[in-house]
Amino acid sequence: YQRRVRVGMERYVEEFERKKNNNKDTPIAILAIQVLNDFVSKSDVGTLQQLLEQLKELSTQLKATAGTSNTSVVSGCDLFVRFITLSRGQNDPSSEDILECKGFDRVRKFLMDRGDTFLERLRKSRQKIAQLAYPFITDGVTVLTVNVSRVVLQLLVKAHQKSKKFKVLVTQSEEGPLMVKELNAQGIQATQILDASIGYVMERVSFVLVGAVGVVENGGLINKIGTYPVAVMARSLNKPFYVAVESFKFYRNYPLSQLDLPNDARYEDPEEKNHPEVDFTPPKYINKLFTDLGVLTPSAVSDELMKLYI
Repeated sequence: YQRRVRVGMERYVEEFERKKNNNKDTPIAILAIQVLNDFVSKSDVGTLQQLLEQLKELSTQLKATAGTSNTSVVSGCDLFVRFITLSRGQNDPSSEDILECKGFDRVRKFLMDRGDTFLERLRKSRQKIAQLAYPFITDGVTVLTVNVSRVVLQLLVKAHQKSKKFKVLVTQSEEGPLMVKELNAQGIQATQILDASIGYVMERVSFVLVGAVGVVENGGLINKIGTYPVAVMARSLNKPFYVAVESFKFYRNYPLSQLDLPNDARYEDPEEKNHPEVDFTPPKYINKLFTDLGVLTPSAVSDELMKLYI
């Protein structure tokens, strides 16, 4: 039985890999949750406990293949399992009765419906953030952003559609040229700058706007490498530093320094030959977070995490 389960899970991990390759614009956490939801619908277990154990095992395997986005996959998978099994809403007062009933087909149907509801909520996250945050972009501002971020892109496109006139500077980073190309294709004036030139351009920047790989309990930011020095420079020149992030990237972790990041996100050997892909920005450098839950301060993140997980 265990061997059959492992083989079955390998198929879902392969499906996750295919989804990652074919859906570049979809958050990787949503792709992982789609795979988990599909697993729920096709699993042949007979009890809720067995299903939870298998979901936990599959989540672990998906996280191991997520690469840089491991943080968002960890938080997304955890929230998915919690939402479908523990959350009790106003519209389903009998959820506890359903989860405890003897007929597992009814339980499975309930979990699948919950999973679909959760996914639909996540799919609307970027749209809600763009609608909420675009008024912060006013005529004549110059926005500095780091690397490529789909949620930042959607927010900037929304502001452009509202006839806002602004400029965007994008650090070269790993995928900065892609961000510039996407912005220019939407008719937004965007310029690529050298990563080493952030001190030179910061004086004429109105504010910094970045995406996130994850947001931790103290309101700090895990994001693509190079974000931290931008935040430090912005603070030194009194430039606001904003983060646009979906709430499913809120991560139950409490790093205090770069060394507290997961092992796969930092230098792996004393000679530091393998460069890290993300860095940690402490909450003191962040002014606001634009999320699908509202505009938050870093100190409010822990409260929102409690609401999500309790």
